Amino acid sequence: MPLFEGKMKHISLLMTCVLGVFFSIMMPDKCMSQDVIAQNPAFTIKIDTLTRIDTTYIIDTVITTVQYVKIDTVFLENQERSNSVTHKNERWYKFEGSVGMTINQLAITHWAAGGESNASGKVTANFKYTYNRSVFNYVTSGLVVYGTQNFTKNKRTEKTEDRLEVSTIMTHNNKKNLTFTSILMLKTQFSNGYAYPNDSIPISKFFAPAYLTLSIGYTYNINKNISIFASPSAGKFTIVNDRTLADKGAFGVEAAYWNIVDGDSIWVPGKRFLGELGFNLLVQYKQDFKKNISIFSTLNLYNNYMDVNRDNRWNVDVDWETGIILTINKRVKTTVNVHVIYDDNVKFMIDDKLKPILQFKESLGITFLYKFAT
Repeated sequence: MPLFEGKMKHISLLMTCVLGVFFSIMMPDKCMSQDVIAQNPAFTIKIDTLTRIDTTYIIDTVITTVQYVKIDTVFLENQERSNSVTHKNERWYKFEGSVGMTINQLAITHWAAGGESNASGKVTANFKYTYNRSVFNYVTSGLVVYGTQNFTKNKRTEKTEDRLEVSTIMTHNNKKNLTFTSILMLKTQFSNGYAYPNDSIPISKFFAPAYLTLSIGYTYNINKNISIFASPSAGKFTIVNDRTLADKGAFGVEAAYWNIVDGDSIWVPGKRFLGELGFNLLVQYKQDFKKNISIFSTLNLYNNYMDVNRDNRWNVDVDWETGIILTINKRVKTTVNVHVIYDDNVKFMIDDKLKPILQFKESLGITFLYKFAT
C-alpha cells in the first residue's frame, strides 16, 4: 500500500503539471501563475491604418514565437511617435502653391474732375516644392504674374505686370543657425514691354532680358522670421535673346559697332550675353501677426567687383520687394505690394540722355485665391 500510494502521488503530480501546461496554453488569461508565467511588454505595430497588439507568454522556455516584419516604425504601446527611431535615409517632400486673380475697375461718365474708364486685372500663380534628405534640403519655387489694363475711350491695352521667376535653393541639413547654401535663380518675362504711350517699339521681350544667378555661400538664420544669405562668389548672367536689343547694347551687353580695318567697314553685331562675378547679399523677412495679417520683405543686393570698368565696381544693384497681406478668409485677401529696383545696366531716356534711375512700382488690390498642397 505505501508503494501504491507513492506511485499515485507521482501520477497525481504529473497529471497536475500536464493539466497546468494545457490550461496555460489554451486559456492563458485564466492560468497566469506568477512563479511560472512571465509576460513580455506589449508591442504595437502601426502600418498605415492597421493596428495589432501581439503578446508573447513564456513558461520557463518560449513556447510561442512571433516574427515581426519591420515596416515603418515599431514602438512600445503608449509611446509617442516623436520618440521613434528615424532612419538616415528618410525622405520628406511637399508640394504647395496658389492661384489668384486680382480685379480693379473704374467707370466714369461726364466727370468734371476728368478721368477715363478702365479695368485692370492680373493673374498670380506660385508653387513651392520642398524635398528634404538626410544631408541636404532642396526647395524649388516659381512665380508667375501677368497683368493688363484696358482703357475704354480709345480701346487700348497696356501691360501692367509681367514676371516669370524660378529658383532652386539647396541647404545643408545641419539643424544649425549657420548653414551652407546654394541658390540658382532665373528671372525673365513673357511678352513685349513698351514705354507707353509708344507701343510700337518694344524695349524688352521674352528672354530679353533674362537674369540667371548662381550663388554659393552661407545662410544665417537669426530667428524663424529673419535670414541673411551672403555669397562672396556669385555669378550673374544677363541674356538678351533679341538681335535688335542686343545691337543697341540694352541691359548692359556690348552694343554693335562698325569696325574699320584697312579702309573697310565691318559690322560687328552686339553680344547677347553678359557675365558678371561679384558679391550677393539676400535678406528675407516674413512674420505673421494674429491670424489675418502677414508682412514679407526681400532685399537682394549684388555688386560686380570684377567689372571691366573700374568706375562701376562700386555700383550696387538693388531689388527690394515688400508686401502686406490682409486675409479676409481662405479665398479672399488684400495685398499691398511695393517693389523697388535699381540696376546700373538698365538705362532710361532722362533729359535726352540714357542713364540708370530708380524703378518704383506699387500695387493694391483684392485677390480671389485658391490654394493647394499635398
